[in-house]
Amino acid sequence: MIKSKAYAKINLSLNIIPNRLKNGLYPVRFINCQIDLYDELYFDKKNREIEIICDNLRFHKKDDNIVYKAAVLLRNIVGQPKLGARIVLKKNIPVKAGLGGGSSDAAATTAGLMKLWNIKLTDNQRAYLADELGKDVHYCLVGGLCQVSGDGSTITSLRMKMPKFWLVIVSPEEKKPSTKFMYKNLDIQKIGKNTDKFNQLKQGIQLRKRENILYNLFNDFEDLATQHFSIVGKIKSDLIKEGALRTLLAGSGLSVIGFFNKRQHNIVAFNNLKVKYKNIIWTKTL
Repeated sequence: MIKSKAYAKINLSLNIIPNRLKNGLYPVRFINCQIDLYDELYFDKKNREIEIICDNLRFHKKDDNIVYKAAVLLRNIVGQPKLGARIVLKKNIPVKAGLGGGSSDAAATTAGLMKLWNIKLTDNQRAYLADELGKDVHYCLVGGLCQVSGDGSTITSLRMKMPKFWLVIVSPEEKKPSTKFMYKNLDIQKIGKNTDKFNQLKQGIQLRKRENILYNLFNDFEDLATQHFSIVGKIKSDLIKEGALRTLLAGSGLSVIGFFNKRQHNIVAFNNLKVKYKNIIWTKTL
């Protein structure tokens, strides 16, 4: 059996440039990091069939689960459609919360099955697989502290160490319709205006200046999320009241992250807020 961890990610700086690319997507400038929150995957060989077990539910259809889709796509790319596997997925990352759980599961599935099946991918094959599964998969295949640019497929690892921040993450029960909904409803007059924060954030990380990092956290989706989903503003306010130094929308939402410098302050805030919010996690940056 092969075991793998699929780490959640957060966008420390999420900038969307309003000039669309030829493929219709907006160019982006992100700084991503992983956090100490992960799904667990277990891989066993099986004759021909791809079977996914998640929360005791079995999936056999391509559209039911991104892990299944990744497995089928991988074996087709390498031209071995008879390869089989039994994959058990234990979910810990909230679903549709802006933390990249599905994309990370797909990337971990790719890595785990390459070991199980003893196969390799070329760079072009990896890029094709990630494009088919979703742009966030490009980052999740690399992981760590990275700069993401272009249409989301250009990943540059940053050779610097992120200072540890303690986090409280609140995921409201209300869910956004989809990430496509968020992109569709962006006001292009408001996005791409704070790219200076991108460079200042990188400098803050390089110099390990915590105040500079906190000040330059940014997400172009945040105004939109707050406008359409009042719960986002409420969570941000509650986190600040509990001592969060900064709050940030996770990805395209709707989870909200509270940043703390000290573990004890983080845990106090978590304990106070867990009475109010059902889906709440405390963790840290990696």
